Amino acid sequence: MLTRSREDLREHAKKIKAIFFDIDDTLRLKDEEFMPESVKDVFRRLKEKGILTGIASGRAYHAIVPEVRELGADVYVTINGQYVITPSGEELYSNPIPSDVVERAIEWAKSENVELVFIGSSNVALTKWNEYGEAALPIVYGRGIIEYPKFHEKHRVYQMLTINENAESLVLPEELRQHVRLVKWHPYSNDIIPLGGSKANGIARVIESLGLTPDEIMAFGDEMNDIEMFNFVGIAVAMGNANWKVKPLADYVTKTVTDDGILDALETLGILDKTED
Repeated sequence: MLTRSREDLREHAKKIKAIFFDIDDTLRLKDEEFMPESVKDVFRRLKEKGILTGIASGRAYHAIVPEVRELGADVYVTINGQYVITPSGEELYSNPIPSDVVERAIEWAKSENVELVFIGSSNVALTKWNEYGEAALPIVYGRGIIEYPKFHEKHRVYQMLTINENAESLVLPEELRQHVRLVKWHPYSNDIIPLGGSKANGIARVIESLGLTPDEIMAFGDEMNDIEMFNFVGIAVAMGNANWKVKPLADYVTKTVTDDGILDALETLGILDKTED
């Protein structure tokens, strides 16, 4: 589905020098743990054309599954733009949540009977496991997360996750809303992200260092935490399986993950030549 004319998008696509991809339900289906073979071919062909490839994910780097790392992206915008690194581990951008804000979030969570997950650059911990954490966390972070309520006293916290029975029911108090916001990613969990923090912010740091402009960037995504990224880049592509609230914000809505949506969009827009079946 097109929200801009095909001619306009194909003309704009000639300018694209870098493409960023969300992981879950964009490159691969999170629950099914399935990634189409076409994705590997896409990354190979983009590299051959000299187009930079980046991952833009809510996941921390240590939670990115091996098959995605093996795609060989040039840069990783992780933790919803809070921490940006190269495949060799070079830190390009770091924006932890201030410790006093973390402390206030902990007090609020206790008052609401909400458990918290602390996301660090290379590790993760939570205040306490419960049935809602068991349902939400393993598919992204596995079952090895330790209970460490004082994680924040020893480590920088780049993002927190709420864990409770109904993520949509939570409302931050005014004092916290001045510093962070909630972005739902699971029925039992929200991301807690700094105001101004987003995948778009992380991508902006990358392209600034490369001398590129947002107009030269394309991005693929499917969820609420992709909205700022969609508003920032020159061409935004939503997956066919994307959240219904996200699709109207995209320039192009492609097929689903299982129907090789990424390959289809890149061929339709002329960035990659069509391959014969």
